[in-house]
Parts: sequence; structure tokens; C-alpha cells
Amino acid sequence: MVDITELYVHWYPGRSKSELPASLGVDRKTVRKCLVSAEASGPSPGGPR
Repeated sequence: MVDITELYVHWYPGRSKSELPASLGVDRKTVRKCLVSAEASGPSPGGPR
């Protein structure tokens, strides 16, 4: 099981959604579900911290 924080740590600096499943060993649908809530709350990859 991948920690959601780890997913965000890889995604926020600008890593693409298609790279995350391969590098973290999770299903692409899981990545998409986790990042939908993050994107809805405001942050975007590569944005200000």
C-alpha cells in the first residue's frame, strides 16, 4: 500500500500522472482517485508551496 503523502510528494514537483503508477507500484486508477481531491482543493503540480 502506498502512503498518500508519498503520492503527493512525487506529483507536486511536476511528475506526470502517467509516471506515478509505474514508479510507486500502484494502479493508475488509484493515482487518479487520490489526485482528484488534491486538484479540487487547489494545489497544482509545480505551483507555490
